[in-house]
Amino acid sequence: MQWFFLYAVISLFPLYEVDEIMVTATRYPKVLKDIALATVVIDKEEMRERGSFNLGELLHTHAGIDIKDLGQCGVSSISIRGIPSNGTLVLINGHPINSITTGMADLSSIDINGVERIEIIKGPVSSFYGANGLGGVVNIVTIKDYMSPEFELGITPSTTDFTNLSQSQHVFASIGMPLRTGHGGIVGAYHTSDGHRSNMDLNHSHIQSHLSQDFGQASISAVVTYDNKEYGVPGPQPFIDSLHPRPQFGDSSATSLFDREHDKILLGKVEVDWAATDAIHWFTKLFGDREKIDFHSVYRGWLGDTVTEDYEYLTHTIGLHSLAAVTSDNADLIFGLDAHYDTLETAKRSQQTGDTLWHASSYVVGGWIELKKHFGTITTISQIRFDRNSDYGNFVSPGIGIISTVAENFWVKTSLGKAFRAPTFNDLYWPNAGNPSLKPEHGWEYELRLESSPVYNLFAAFSFYLRSIKDRIVWLPTEGSWQPQNANHLSVRGIDCEIYSPINDVLALSLEGTYLNAEQKNTEVIYDFYDPYADTSHTIMAEIERDAAFTPQYQISARLTVKVPHDLAISLSSLWVAEQVNYYPNYDNYPHVSMDVKTLDDYFLMNTNVNKKFFDNLRMSIGIKNLFDVKYAQQFGNSLEDHDYPMPGRTLFTQLVWHYE
Repeated sequence: MQWFFLYAVISLFPLYEVDEIMVTATRYPKVLKDIALATVVIDKEEMRERGSFNLGELLHTHAGIDIKDLGQCGVSSISIRGIPSNGTLVLINGHPINSITTGMADLSSIDINGVERIEIIKGPVSSFYGANGLGGVVNIVTIKDYMSPEFELGITPSTTDFTNLSQSQHVFASIGMPLRTGHGGIVGAYHTSDGHRSNMDLNHSHIQSHLSQDFGQASISAVVTYDNKEYGVPGPQPFIDSLHPRPQFGDSSATSLFDREHDKILLGKVEVDWAATDAIHWFTKLFGDREKIDFHSVYRGWLGDTVTEDYEYLTHTIGLHSLAAVTSDNADLIFGLDAHYDTLETAKRSQQTGDTLWHASSYVVGGWIELKKHFGTITTISQIRFDRNSDYGNFVSPGIGIISTVAENFWVKTSLGKAFRAPTFNDLYWPNAGNPSLKPEHGWEYELRLESSPVYNLFAAFSFYLRSIKDRIVWLPTEGSWQPQNANHLSVRGIDCEIYSPINDVLALSLEGTYLNAEQKNTEVIYDFYDPYADTSHTIMAEIERDAAFTPQYQISARLTVKVPHDLAISLSSLWVAEQVNYYPNYDNYPHVSMDVKTLDDYFLMNTNVNKKFFDNLRMSIGIKNLFDVKYAQQFGNSLEDHDYPMPGRTLFTQLVWHYE
């Protein structure tokens, strides 16, 4: 009876047609309704209506997605369905950008104005991507096929301080055109900001060019991206009172006034697409990455003196992706091969400890097979992938999905998959502490998804999922030092709800929500005694179960868009995120060790945006972020006492975009 009622509710309205929505984050283009895992596609129009400054702000309102942001100019990372950011794979045009040192991708390095489409698959994707596919994958598409010459120029000033209207400036430009049987384009952006705290200034430049040529049955394309980001690293906001003085190298808003970082990223790829016949398709991609990170830090040394340290990280990746697809009316068979080689060169130059140099490298070879088969109203998708890594050995990632068409406009999707996260270079090779014996974190996910794809004015989907991650990597004390170990466990039970409805040509409404019951079972130090005379230590650890750190239990977002005559649109969006906890060791009863609990309060944000089109080429947006000036943080600080990483308050912005086509 409950199933009949749910189907009746979903089928009350005419439905959208989604047969034409293609998703490329699956490695091979697929129709949205033929993907068993929960999938979201965000197009350019939605991004413009929302008036989002960055990808983190845009993605945070979608079910199952949590963003950790260090502030207006800081690093921004994404986690999906309770899996930390180093287990979420982020791609630019199918090209992985997760750091080989930390495993995390920084969303703030991607300019949102150059993004054409975003595809999100929520669930295990290691069966076709390999490492770092525990939580899901986000594919950010930044290139398009130009049918005619286009030029776009825009500027977005914004401020949290109404006495300084030029606090932040963002300028972007793009040009593209067809070139005989191909097309080419270039996008550039420059962002400068004073920030809303001390030592939070930013200078960020971004440029991307792409070129493609069609030769009939075959085509070739090339994309080059360069990103240069220099910014202050203020740290968490300090807690200052009669017992806690102002930090020696900071002030009331920043722990540090001198820490700085400079990131330079160069990405390049060449891709060949060959349709050998109507049934056989072959893709091959060659790519290379170069990332250089310089970090400068100043702090108080052991003897109370001032210590300056500089870290240099230089990473290179070269690789190959290739797949062949054989398709027919009722079945698709895909064979894929991946290979890449990674290197790291690091230098730490310290006045206190001297210079430290270390180098590391590894290679990965992986292959996978996927079979999609139609049996009347049922479609099955089965996958299996094998990875060979020079560090952690072999890993097998299976996955299966079943899509059942219960009625013309109603689908039931079930999926089961195993995924893994590889140890990072920091985990494996950190000088005098890395552990080359680490295994990947790994686990299974089970999902039931009820989905109705609308034709006209409703889309509704409900996902119920279970996931369990074993051998999670954590740094623990060993003989004489701390070292990463495979010791922890994470389990997540969750529900996602997604409802989208363009009620008519004037009103559009969306509502999304997430419930996560996430629990961690961590190995913690409960007794830690050191005898300096004998130079011996005695440590006792225990496995303790708690609510998972950094994971809000509830999240709800809503958005209303009103389109009125004269090309005027008004958008109102809101986001509520429940409280989240973190744990900090307490040595007050030394040698006994306990855990203190710190909570980030829940927060409610309201954003508004008015979008008006003038003439045929000029578009203007005016809006306010954080309308009610809520004081909140998304990321914990370094200690129980500090005030974490405060996010910007009420922000006024204007955007002018001139588009010629």
